[in-house]
Amino acid sequence: MGSDLQPGRGRGRPVGSDSAETRATILRAAREVIIERGYEAATFQAIAQRAGFSRPTMHYYFNTKEQVYECLLQEAYSMVSDCIAIAQRENTMLKQLSAFVTAAQRSDLKDGSTMRFIITSRMELHRNPGLRGGNTPATRAVAEFYAWMVDDAIRRGEISADIERDAVVNMLFAMFWGMGFFAGFVHGRDDVMAVAKQLHKLFTHGLLESTQYDRYPLGAVAGGASGPDGM
Repeated sequence: MGSDLQPGRGRGRPVGSDSAETRATILRAAREVIIERGYEAATFQAIAQRAGFSRPTMHYYFNTKEQVYECLLQEAYSMVSDCIAIAQRENTMLKQLSAFVTAAQRSDLKDGSTMRFIITSRMELHRNPGLRGGNTPATRAVAEFYAWMVDDAIRRGEISADIERDAVVNMLFAMFWGMGFFAGFVHGRDDVMAVAKQLHKLFTHGLLESTQYDRYPLGAVAGGASGPDGM
């Protein structure tokens, strides 16, 4: 006798749910909890409560918290990669920088949580023993992009070939983390574009118009050397 029974659903799958939307809701909740509490305190139970699902539902989509975290890292990397691809279409360093910042802001337009997660995941490499010794894909992609951008600018003659190339790359990298932290945890994303405009001015014209400051390198001033007025 034939059976009319249909194959059963996977354990915990909510009836009538949309798989893609449910999965996205879980990842969104996990991102929020990890940003607020850190990786260690972001338990499956805490994520399930934030998402509004049961633990069986969580386990239908993800086996472990580590799997959730890996998916979040991949999402962040995909966003950064898309922004880099847009920036690399430009043909000057300033346009590349501007395109990257603008694309990042637009991609993270809804709530800014992806940039906050990128900052948080980088800090987790230092404070969580299980994550130490590695690097996040998004971090690696940004570092490689800035290195490429500086090399491209040197090749075109925008930057002198005898410049301290690694120092310039690290300066841009430091700006990325600083602006990301500023936008995600200090002032908000709306202020980032105003900061970006000032950075554009800094690169093109310089904030200090007088050349007398060239005689006093930043390291010397920071070390206590006298300024241009002898103070």
